[in-house]
Amino acid sequence: MRFRATRPRDSFAGAALTVAASAALAAAVAFAGSSGSREAETTPTYRIPAEQAREGESVPEGKTGRSADMTFTVVGFREGMTEVMGTHAAMGSKGTFTRIRVLAVNTGRDIQVFDTWKQRLVTADGAAHSPDVNATMIKRQPERLSVGSFMRAEFDLWFDVPRGAKAKAVRLHGSPTVGAVSDPAPAEIALP
Repeated sequence: MRFRATRPRDSFAGAALTVAASAALAAAVAFAGSSGSREAETTPTYRIPAEQAREGESVPEGKTGRSADMTFTVVGFREGMTEVMGTHAAMGSKGTFTRIRVLAVNTGRDIQVFDTWKQRLVTADGAAHSPDVNATMIKRQPERLSVGSFMRAEFDLWFDVPRGAKAKAVRLHGSPTVGAVSDPAPAEIALP
């Protein structure tokens, strides 16, 4: 007895091949899409509640700099104030007060110490001004602040500058990293 291979009709074979090819293509696309989506995922970000700017305060964008392991962002700015008022005292300025709201983030593995008295406000005439002790105390802002590893802190720096002086930049100093033998270069951030 002899067996002979038979071929299905051409139209049936073509349809079967088309269905099989379509199924294989769909499976390949689905697989490629699912494997690619893992790579396309982004790292989630924290949702920090927004705060309203205070009266007369501007909210500059893109004002960030780095000194050692500290990244600084100016989040609020106001100049030309003639007095400061706190819970226990009020005081007039010698010139005018400038207030800078700063977000400090320690990106390192060790504690960074933020020292308010090392920071400087640079005015348009090139003069560098130290923070004002009285305004800092009246507004109960930190003198020295330990910023832990991957910690963020937000606070105000207060300066009393000559009347008519315009702020040009703020120089912000982080503390030396472990093993450093000198102070790091400051971050100089231009002001509006």
